[in-house]
Amino acid sequence: MSRTLFVLRYRDGEPAPLDMELVRDVLEPYIVSAGADLADGVLIRTADGHEVEVDVNDVCVSVSRFPSGQFFDVLARLVDRLGAAVLSSDRPVVIREEGDRAELSEDIREGAVVVATTGPALEGHFTGS
Repeated sequence: MSRTLFVLRYRDGEPAPLDMELVRDVLEPYIVSAGADLADGVLIRTADGHEVEVDVNDVCVSVSRFPSGQFFDVLARLVDRLGAAVLSSDRPVVIREEGDRAELSEDIREGAVVVATTGPALEGHFTGS
């Protein structure tokens, strides 16, 4: 895939800081290489052998060129634990539950869709499969 996914935690219409300990906790079992603070990029490998480069900063985790399969299980766990939304340039914003809609910025609130935070559900949404 060539599109990028952005994981952001919205509060009061604005991206809020991510809990970096939680991000590390979710990604750590899969990390092949990473800087001490995760900001220099993270390479993860899922059990199905796919490697994915993950960019992390204070308010966003982003992934480009993501594979199908177990990557989406990791994404689902990250989104659920952070209480985050997932944005992409060509699909509606994903929220975990209807109550999350009120936290989004006004410009993306209306088009957001609730998708179960499971790997297969997120994969289906973002890949159309």
